[in-house]
Amino acid sequence: MNTPNVILAEKAISGKSTNNVWVVYTSADSTDKMYCTSPYKAMRLMFLLKKRMGLNISDNCLARLSQEIARAKDSASREQSTGSAEAQPVSSKAPQGATVPEVREPEPQSAEEKPKKRRGRKPKAEKVA
Repeated sequence: MNTPNVILAEKAISGKSTNNVWVVYTSADSTDKMYCTSPYKAMRLMFLLKKRMGLNISDNCLARLSQEIARAKDSASREQSTGSAEAQPVSSKAPQGATVPEVREPEPQSAEEKPKKRRGRKPKAEKVA
């Protein structure tokens, strides 16, 4: 049975980092692998390869990447909601009489400096009549 050439992605174990690393490759040439640091980037790469090479994407790999992306978004939204709830009491503890410091304007430069050169065309010479 002849299997079609498809784009695959899987999680790889990296000895150099503790982060999840995703490998994207084609089923015909598994020696040519591309590594991505997130499932979102791996999915983008898969669709780029699909557009450039005209290959299909494996349904199982696409579903697995979609689940990983959803899990990452869910954990990021939980961190934001807990982080913003903790930030609320901290900002309310500020003294009531506190004011925001004023922004200082830059000091004017001395008149001894040379004037800036003007850019653009030179004025035309006047005609002698």
